[in-house]
Amino acid sequence: MHTLLRFLFSALGLLVAAAFVPGVHGGPFLELIVVAVILGALNATLGLLLKFIAFLPNFCTFGCLGLLINGLVFWLAGSLSSALGLHFRVSGFWAGFWGALVSSAVAGILGWIFLPKKDKGGRGDEPRKVKVINP
Repeated sequence: MHTLLRFLFSALGLLVAAAFVPGVHGGPFLELIVVAVILGALNATLGLLLKFIAFLPNFCTFGCLGLLINGLVFWLAGSLSSALGLHFRVSGFWAGFWGALVSSAVAGILGWIFLPKKDKGGRGDEPRKVKVINP
């Protein structure tokens, strides 16, 4: 359920990015969910590989290179989804950069609001223990 909500939040982020970022063109919401799955797969494979290869330059730029990698992966996801016949398109690198920034911010804020936090060291489904201090 947690993963499905993450993909839903990512699709909502793509919808907001398509509405506000010039050069990012969305489609129907069900297609945006498919694009969110494509984007998640690209981030898990290619994005992780690029960030691993560029670890030292990313460290030296205080993570700014990671933003460029995210924009590149977002642009690639737009190209791949339009090649698959989906209506989602990204017209260039800078549209991909700003689209990735907006969509990840929206998805992150929605996840922060609606998804429960896990306690450290626990599975996340146990009830919290309350300490009672006797005076």
